[in-house]
Amino acid sequence: MRSRLPIAVVAVLLAAAAAQARNIDLVTLPPRDTVQLTIYNSEDLTLVKETRSIAFKKGANRLQFSWAGTLIDPTSVYFRPLEHESEIEVLDTTFPADRPQVLIWEVDSKFEGQARVEVSYFTSGIAWSADYVMITNPEETQMACDGYVTVVNNSGEDYERAQVRLVVGVINLVEKIQQLARGRPPPGGDKVETLRGAIDDAERASGNLFGAGDGVAYLKRAPRIVKEGLSEYFIFTVEGEQTVKNGWAQRMVSFKAREVPFEILYRLREHQYGPRPVRFFILANDTEHKMGESPLPDGVIRVFRDNGKDGLAYYTTQATKYIPIKEKVELNVGTDDEIVYERVVLDLARSDFIFDHTPPVVVGWNETRKWQEEVRNYRAKAIKVEIRHVLGGHVEFAMEDSPKLFDYHTVEYVVEVPARQKQKWTSEGLFHLGQNQKQNRVELKKD
Repeated sequence: MRSRLPIAVVAVLLAAAAAQARNIDLVTLPPRDTVQLTIYNSEDLTLVKETRSIAFKKGANRLQFSWAGTLIDPTSVYFRPLEHESEIEVLDTTFPADRPQVLIWEVDSKFEGQARVEVSYFTSGIAWSADYVMITNPEETQMACDGYVTVVNNSGEDYERAQVRLVVGVINLVEKIQQLARGRPPPGGDKVETLRGAIDDAERASGNLFGAGDGVAYLKRAPRIVKEGLSEYFIFTVEGEQTVKNGWAQRMVSFKAREVPFEILYRLREHQYGPRPVRFFILANDTEHKMGESPLPDGVIRVFRDNGKDGLAYYTTQATKYIPIKEKVELNVGTDDEIVYERVVLDLARSDFIFDHTPPVVVGWNETRKWQEEVRNYRAKAIKVEIRHVLGGHVEFAMEDSPKLFDYHTVEYVVEVPARQKQKWTSEGLFHLGQNQKQNRVELKKD
């Protein structure tokens, strides 16, 4: 027994010596100098670009990178020098079998000294959402609009003093990054390089988002939507540096717009909103309406009114899809007790009967209906009411003003009502019923 103990000790010492020899000149990457996050929600994907300062010696250098405990895709990790590019070359990348979630770069350097390098990779677990707060003035003629972005980080990594950029749109992606991060990197990386190039193209096309002017923060250079195959997307850059810690959510200001003009329109659509007129605030996402010159990501809009007494009246919360440049934003703020609409039938008559004599029953006829409509406006300013009526079957419709067809069975017209007054008008419909119905549409006739 005594003779075996020295042999075991020697074996341990030899193994330790071998491990130390293998790790000679192995350098773990130093802390980041800067970091940039480009977050793409649709595929749970974030492109991370880090810069670090590394001391190189002439000849062979071995650099170690680890992603233990994170959702980094190992196939996407990429190293490139930002200084002395012609003198620093990555010879190969290895993934040691006995050290999972670690890679080693073999770097040849003809330069000795410190140089900045960039390490980039894709990770999952970081997501963002947008929301907007709109507050009208007491007179409801203008509003202030603030945009916010909330970033949630569950990637397993803290990112301090990060520049945050948001990708809005569609990028085609074959594999899920989170699945790759959990296993051994497969051979090849064409997909990664294609996607990295696509995001770089978007970066070059979009420029830096948040400058200032005319009371709103917006792009210094107008963004261009990047189109590549079936992909279409653009990039926002959030102003300043943000700390995005793992397990935390960070809410950031994305833009501020002031004195934004908007239109108030009442809509009567019983088939959609019920029997009462519904009020809409309508504005456009463009410079004319002081909203800047970039698209808005999809999110949630909350609308309030300044009551003029240091308080806010809540109107609505509304989800919105991505809003392109010059697209209208329509906000349903509910019914209004100061606007009353009534519609009554003044007359009804039937004619042009068709009989089936075996047995004698009516199988076709025409029905003429005459209505009176009225809108009473108790507000101190004039209003505009857009009215739509759905008339099924074969109908000939006529009224005093000039209506139009919204679709083949829906009549639409707009009525303006002065402040504290009412407006009345009549309309008439000839309905062809039973065998008298020759088609399924509304025809407009002169009254």
